[in-house]
Amino acid sequence: MARQIAVEPLTIESFKPYGDVVQLEGQRNIVIANQGTARRVNYVARLENLREASGPALPSARPNMCIFSSAPRPTAGGRLEVKLLERHPYSSQVFMPIHQQGVPSDDPDRPCYLVIVAENGPDDRPDLATIRAFAANLTQGINYKANSWHSPMVTIGQRVDFTVLVWENGVALQDCEEAPIGPVLVDLRPSFRSLPESRL
Repeated sequence: MARQIAVEPLTIESFKPYGDVVQLEGQRNIVIANQGTARRVNYVARLENLREASGPALPSARPNMCIFSSAPRPTAGGRLEVKLLERHPYSSQVFMPIHQQGVPSDDPDRPCYLVIVAENGPDDRPDLATIRAFAANLTQGINYKANSWHSPMVTIGQRVDFTVLVWENGVALQDCEEAPIGPVLVDLRPSFRSLPESRL
């Protein structure tokens, strides 16, 4: 029988085991910059390239800033089925939303994507007893820690474009490792209730 989980709000504290929430609100180290016209948060995310610490045993990697344009995932009966998680063993990975198609820009707090994560189990695979799903909006980016299990990007209702930063060297299992999992059903309805029923 498939495991079922609910969607939680994405907060800086709740996401700490998996990485960082990249947002202005809730940060403690805000400084004033730009002759008083800007607020700046330093070191909002811990960027990691663990290959450097491994020495010459691993081919070096370089930072790749790219754009993901993610179409919404299919859902049924208000639920999303997750069958695969992935991790980047040697690199953190930042996703920062830059645009959501078809949604007024005056509603930045509306959830538009899911962040699905799990801890590593004793068998070095995702521990499904720890799987969680967080609802994120256009003002929130995320930074996965290196080696943190997570779903490939999941957008809900509309296409979302992201700026992404990750270190890659072109070696498949060093850049991204995938793990099929027994299906997990994520109940979207409480967090994404404003979407038309036809999209759920």
